[in-house]
Amino acid sequence: MSSNRLARPAHPSGIAFDPARTITRRSLAASALGAGAVAALGPISIVAAARGSQAGSARALAAQDDIQTDVDIALPLLPYGQPVTIDPHRTVNWGPFWTLLPHVWAGLLRFDEHGGVQADLANSVESNDDLTVWTATLRDGIAFASGTPVTAADFVASWKRALDPSALSPMSEYMADVKGYADYTAGKSTEIGFEALDDTTIQITLEKGTAAFPFRLATFVWAVVDPAVLADASIADPFVAGSGAGGWQFIEFVSGDHITMTPNPNSWEQQSPSISSITWNIVDGPDAEATALERYRSGEFASADVPLSLYDTVNGDDAIKDQLVAIEQPGSTLAIGMDFLQEPFNDPRVRQAVAASIDRGKWASEIWQGSFAAADAFTSPASALTDGYTPPQGIAYDPAKAKSLLSAAGFDPATTAVSVTYHQPITDSAEDQQRAAALLTMIQDACGLVISHDTSLTAEQIAALQTDNGGRQFDLVWWWPDLGSPLFLSTVAAPASPFMDGWFNWGPDLPKVDDQDPGANAKQCAELLDNAIATGNRDIRNATLQQAEQLILDGAVYIPLGYWVQRFVQQPWLQGTKQGAWTGRIPLRFDADVIVQGKPE
Repeated sequence: MSSNRLARPAHPSGIAFDPARTITRRSLAASALGAGAVAALGPISIVAAARGSQAGSARALAAQDDIQTDVDIALPLLPYGQPVTIDPHRTVNWGPFWTLLPHVWAGLLRFDEHGGVQADLANSVESNDDLTVWTATLRDGIAFASGTPVTAADFVASWKRALDPSALSPMSEYMADVKGYADYTAGKSTEIGFEALDDTTIQITLEKGTAAFPFRLATFVWAVVDPAVLADASIADPFVAGSGAGGWQFIEFVSGDHITMTPNPNSWEQQSPSISSITWNIVDGPDAEATALERYRSGEFASADVPLSLYDTVNGDDAIKDQLVAIEQPGSTLAIGMDFLQEPFNDPRVRQAVAASIDRGKWASEIWQGSFAAADAFTSPASALTDGYTPPQGIAYDPAKAKSLLSAAGFDPATTAVSVTYHQPITDSAEDQQRAAALLTMIQDACGLVISHDTSLTAEQIAALQTDNGGRQFDLVWWWPDLGSPLFLSTVAAPASPFMDGWFNWGPDLPKVDDQDPGANAKQCAELLDNAIATGNRDIRNATLQQAEQLILDGAVYIPLGYWVQRFVQQPWLQGTKQGAWTGRIPLRFDADVIVQGKPE
C-alpha cells in the first residue's frame, strides 16, 4: 500500500473557514466557475477572534475545588524511524511533528483540530484582489517565552533562515509560492517576496495568486524563532532557551529519549490551569505502538494510539475499553489508482467496472474491522468541517453493472491475455497483505477480473518497476491531505501533478474510447481545478471543485475505498482536549479548556 502525506501528513490545499475567526470577502456571483471561465478572484481576510474568553474560562476552572493543578503528564511520541529535532526550520515533513511543534513554535496562522486555518500571532492576514499579495498585522503585545517582544522583522529573519540555501528546511516546499523562492533557495539571488513594512506589519508577495496559501502559511516552517537567541553563542541550545512564541516552551531535549515542555509565561493565550509540564517520551521501533499502549495501561501515559493490530487488546480489557475514542470526521482516504497507459485500464469502462465491483461497506466493516469508514467520494468528511464542502457521489457497488461494463469494453476475463498485477511491498504486514488479497477477491467475485497479488518486491523495487513501465498498473494509495481543504484535489488528481504524471497518467492526450473521452475530461478537470485555486469565494470554489471531483469519480481516475478512522485511548482524568482528523491522538493545544480531574497521585 502506498501512503502519501500531501502537504502535511504528505501533504497539500485550500482555505478553511472556521467559526473561531471572522471571514470577510467580496460578494461574487453565486454560480460555479465552469471550465474555461475566468476565475472569480477576490480578497480573503482572516481575522483573530476576540481575546478574553479563554482567560475567563481558565480562572473559572481554576476556582473549582476538584481541578488539579501543578500536574506533570507524559505522552508518547512515535517518530516511526524519522529523526527527531525540535528546530522548526530543520524538522522533516512527518505527521507527529505537525502536531507537536506548534505547541511551542507559533506563526501568523495555525490549524484547528480538523485542519481548518485560524489566526495565531497575527491579528489579521488579508490578501489583495488577485491573491498575490498578503498583508499580516501582528497581535498587540506578543512576546517570545524569554519575554522579548516579537516583531515583523523577527518573522522575516526566521523565514530567511528556513530558506537558507546552505541548510534548506525539509518543509521549504510550503514556502514555494513566494516570489523569488526558486532563485533564493538556489543561492542565485538575495531577493525574496516578504518584507517587514514596520514593527507589526508584514507583506508577502507570491508568484501566482492562490486560495491555498493560508493553509501553507499555517505550517510550522513559517514559525518565528527569536533571532537574538539564535545569535547568542553563549546559549548551548537555543531551542530550549525561550526562543518560541507558542503557548508552551521546550525546556529539555534528550535525543532518542524525551522532550519536556512547560507553559510559556508570555503567551498571548491562556494555557491549561492544571498542567505544569508535559514530557514527550520518544517510543520507536517495530513494537512502538504496543509499548506505548502498555505504558498507558500502567498509568504512565495520558494517551496512546490504537491501531487495528491492538484494537482487540483494548476492546477486551474492561479497565480501558471505555476510554477508546474514535475520530468522528475522518480526514484521509484510501483509494485505488490505475494507469491509463497500461491495459486494460486504458479503457474507462474497465476502470468503472472495478469501481462497481467493490462493496465498500463490507470492505470497511469486515475486511478492515471498522478501521475505515466506507467512502463514496474521494474527498474526506473532514472537508465539510474545514471548508463547508459537500462531495459528489462516486460509482456505487453494482456487480451486474460491472459485468456489463467489462462486456461493453470487449474484455472477457476468461479469454483475454492481458494480465493485471498488484505489487504490494514485502514489508507490509501479513495482516495488511491478507486484507489486500480479500479486496482483490471481492473484485474478482463481482466482475470476474483477476488481479494477481505479488508480495515479493520491496518498495524500492516496485518504484523501479514503476519507472520502467511509466506508471503503476494497479495500486492502493493512501492520501493524507496536508492542507485541510478539497483543494488538495489539485495536488493528487490534476493531470500535471507529480502524483498523477508517471503514476496513473490521466492527461489531455488520452484518446477517446467509444462514447467516453478521458482526455477531454482530464483537460476539463485541470481547468476547473485552476479556477478553483484562483478564487477566494468559498461557495464558488466548492461548486467548481465538486464538478472536478465528479469527473474524477465518474471516470474512476481514483476509486475511493474508505476513510481511515483514527482511534486512541485517553485517560479519563485528562479533559477538555480537542482532537480531530488533523491532530489524531495528540491534543490540538493544552489551552485553558484542558483540565485534570481525578488523576491518581
